[in-house]
Amino acid sequence: MGIVVENVSKQFGSFKAVDQVSLEIKSGSLVALLGPSGSGKSTLLRLISGLEMPDSGKILLTGKDATYQTVQERNIGFVFQHYALFKHLTVRQNIAFGLEIRKAQPKKIKGRVEQLLELVQLTGLGDRYPSQLSGGQRQRV
Repeated sequence: MGIVVENVSKQFGSFKAVDQVSLEIKSGSLVALLGPSGSGKSTLLRLISGLEMPDSGKILLTGKDATYQTVQERNIGFVFQHYALFKHLTVRQNIAFGLEIRKAQPKKIKGRVEQLLELVQLTGLGDRYPSQLSGGQRQRV
């Protein structure tokens, strides 16, 4: 999925979090956003994923204008810096949550969750709660 950001701006009150940012990320690329605290890295990611809407500019995903698409329409995964896990749910339940919200079939959810547990090397830890995992394990969930 190629991502193009064209002159995107976002303001919160009088604070300009993102000011006319433009960038292009080619499909298959690995990109790191670096900068000091408050420089707009997280806001830019939230804009790309659809968790925030820009005040101006465009966001193109695979060549299509996604500027005002919902999070669900964009189909982008987003890993928060803070673990953002539901403490009362097991690892397996946390992983299944997004698929359940999308009303996937229970059989498909179960299979996909097991596949993902294996992919992130957490096989056998699905019934644990986030408090029972190391920091690295929580990040992989």
